[in-house]
Amino acid sequence: MPPMHFRSSRARRGPLGCLLLAGLILWPLAGPASAQDSTSELGPLPNPMRVGDALERVDALHPTVRRARAEREQARAALEATRAERDVTVNARLEARWIEPNDLVADRSRDDSRASIVARKLLSDFGQSHARESASEQRLEAALRQEELAHARHRIHVLERYFDVLLADLAFARDTEAMAAAYVSKERAEERNQRGQVSDIEVFRLESEYQTLRVQRTRALQNQERTRAALAEALNRPDRRVRTVLAPALPLELPELPGLDALIAELDNTSPRLMAERRHVEAATREVAASRAQRRPRLYAEAESGWWSRDLGGSDRNPFAAGLVLEIPLYEGRRQDGRVGQAVAARHRAEAELGQARIEARNRLRELHDEIRALRIQRDEATWRMDYRELYIDRARYLYDIEDQADLGDSMVQQSAAAHFNASTEFQLALAYERLALLTGRDELSPFRANDENP
Repeated sequence: MPPMHFRSSRARRGPLGCLLLAGLILWPLAGPASAQDSTSELGPLPNPMRVGDALERVDALHPTVRRARAEREQARAALEATRAERDVTVNARLEARWIEPNDLVADRSRDDSRASIVARKLLSDFGQSHARESASEQRLEAALRQEELAHARHRIHVLERYFDVLLADLAFARDTEAMAAAYVSKERAEERNQRGQVSDIEVFRLESEYQTLRVQRTRALQNQERTRAALAEALNRPDRRVRTVLAPALPLELPELPGLDALIAELDNTSPRLMAERRHVEAATREVAASRAQRRPRLYAEAESGWWSRDLGGSDRNPFAAGLVLEIPLYEGRRQDGRVGQAVAARHRAEAELGQARIEARNRLRELHDEIRALRIQRDEATWRMDYRELYIDRARYLYDIEDQADLGDSMVQQSAAAHFNASTEFQLALAYERLALLTGRDELSPFRANDENP
């Protein structure tokens, strides 16, 4: 697959050996897309692809997000089912009955079958349905926040896979240069060995190092394939080939890091995860109230119209009747205590999960804060390493041009290694900021906000 195009604030010259060897290896991978690509309804992925392109294509139909969406749909359906308990119910009642006629009734037939239509509507249950509806509403709010969290986490997952591709390309360039330098050293040693200037042992040592680096480069090439496939999977496009991937301009523009104490103080009110957990606690509290309210009466309005097979003179056969029905629970044994006990236990569990989530959030916040501070220092190290390697390779090229003793190949390898270290540091910083923004609910901490233009 094509090498990564790396844009930076400082121009860098690519080593010739890397370009030659990369071209020999990568040309078979640049063939036409498969027939499945051309027939897919979604169309091809952008080529070249930028960070913004990947984030714009975070698919809400990815299984990770669909699972959270299904839970939200289930919560909404449960809420509608609770609200529907007040709807009118109309039932047809058919009874086939055989009786022994009363001696005082003139009609001696034994068929006392009847058919009736009964309409019933709940007028009031004195707070029972309201408590259940409130609990369902809180569950739906929690499910909505969980769905948003799932989408945000999947967005970070896409960023991780995108950066994996960029680092795989840099690692391949580094390992290609290392193999090329080892090959040149091996060839020179073989020539000097023929002239008796280098021992056979030295030739074998250099050959062994070359073969080791050759295997390492092969694995780097395979890693390029795997990371691109993983990115396509993260974008929910496994049938699409991710080819040219562009890196954002380095160094990245990162926001200022707020103080740890301030972030911890506001965490409970801003963290999306904690807000979702609080919704679960509130729903469990409402369920306790609903369970306790089941001891209260229920008032219904009923209307009934019927037909009877026996004619009893019309005195006690009413074709239509309407009235109010008040149902009062008198005795249920231990059922009520069991329902309330289960609801209270569920609330205690929700409260415990909220408390545990608070602990995990605070610990994770401290970890991310320390990680960002350490990576900022590592960023300075990467910058100095890049500057040093640029000056060093310039000196190596000068010595090489005047045919002096120079380790030009090793200098090129070290420069590529420095570029890999620099990019890895920048990407780790970006991901740490993204995770911090998600944890604290502060979108301004995200280096790649949704409303930003493609870097």
